[in-house]
Amino acid sequence: MSQQYHLIFVHGWGFSKEFWKPVTGLLQDFPMHSIDLGFINNNHTSNDIIQIISEQQQNTVAIGHSLGFLYLLKQFPHKFHHYVAINSFLRFSKNDDYPAGVPPRILQRMSKEIDKDVHSVLSQFYQQCQSSDSIPSKINSVQLKTGLQYLGIEDFRNDLPLLSDKLTIIASDNDPVVSAAMTKDSFKTHPIHWVQDDTHLLPITQPDLCAETIRNIALTS
Repeated sequence: MSQQYHLIFVHGWGFSKEFWKPVTGLLQDFPMHSIDLGFINNNHTSNDIIQIISEQQQNTVAIGHSLGFLYLLKQFPHKFHHYVAINSFLRFSKNDDYPAGVPPRILQRMSKEIDKDVHSVLSQFYQQCQSSDSIPSKINSVQLKTGLQYLGIEDFRNDLPLLSDKLTIIASDNDPVVSAAMTKDSFKTHPIHWVQDDTHLLPITQPDLCAETIRNIALTS
């Protein structure tokens, strides 16, 4: 039955839980929560809801977009029934053994620019993602900078063997934020479902594909 598994959704940097509406609207027969990381519109998910999610991890399929996948691995390590990583990675920033990552100086520059003009930083990021969303009036600069720090330091590549039998990866073949090289370098030999797409926004541009993938996992796992 479709009620067997709960669904948990976590959006990426610069967005909110509203990001998932095209996908969640196609999965209304499942119980679900959408976690909000508080980047915009002051909608940070309460600790009470986080605790409820934590208590039902074994019966949950967890879906993370971009940074949202790292959040799931950090907040709820290895405990969900299945993980779906969309436009995502196990490490974001470049280092000596991860040459495909984004240079840390870019994240540092974005953090400094947030103090000067947060609207401009978010606007440029949305443009890079190929998002047509308008810039929200309420932006939490502190949370955005915390997210950039997260992207700069977190590294879950060593966790891949623990996830290998319960991980599904969906990636854009021409993602302007997370390159194909970064995706391959992150997930190594793990199967990747490549989608012909020029954005960092598969839940927006390909909601039917994302929802069908999630539904199949929740019904057949």
